[in-house]
Order: sequence, then C-alpha cells, then structure tokens
Amino acid sequence: MPGKQNAKGAIGNVIETIDLFPTLLQWCNVPLPYAMDGRSFADRINNAPNKEEEVAYSYFNRGITMRTNRYRLTKYFRKEEPSIELYDHFNDPAEQHNIAASTPDLVKQLMPLLEKGNTGLFK
Repeated sequence: MPGKQNAKGAIGNVIETIDLFPTLLQWCNVPLPYAMDGRSFADRINNAPNKEEEVAYSYFNRGITMRTNRYRLTKYFRKEEPSIELYDHFNDPAEQHNIAASTPDLVKQLMPLLEKGNTGLFK
C-alpha cells in the first residue's frame, strides 16, 4: 500500500478480485472513470469499520457460491435436484463438514443473500 510498511498479519475482510481495480484507483487518488461493480477495500485495510454486509460471489461447477465473513453457502444446479452446501468458517475453516442438512433455518436465512448474486446463469 502506498506510503505504508508491509502489513504483518491477515485482514479478515471478504473481498473479490473485482474490488482490486477500484482499490488501486483510490490508492492512486484517481477518481472512478465510470460506475463499476467492484468496491475499494482500501479503507478496510486501514481498519475502518465496514457498514455493509461483506459478501463475495462466484460460480463453480454449475453452482453459485456466496462467502461471508463466517459462512460459505453453495447451491449446485443439477438436473436431478439442486444440492446445497453450507460451511461455518469459524468452526470449520477447511470446509470439511457440510452443515446444510443440520441447520435448515440458517440455510433459509442465508439463501436470499445467495440469490442476490444469481445473475440468471442458473435456474
């Protein structure tokens, strides 16, 4: 980061590669040339509180996955029946134990957030 020494430690924020460009522009004091989906994470590196829900979306193997600070929820769109995976990164950072079947209320609570990331690629 310009003007800063190398950080010693990890930053626990959820970011996406789409956030890199706006971050670099902010660090260089260059205004955004147009509206973009990514958001700068420069302020989060300086430990400024983030008021928004931090969510990263990606598509993988005919599925949509959503990552928050605590959970990863994935919905796979299969021909037979969609399958759901849910992992709790506080208790299972290596994603070894799918807790979707044992926590249906949590899946129901997180599913609208996952659907926000559904661009319509899968139905």
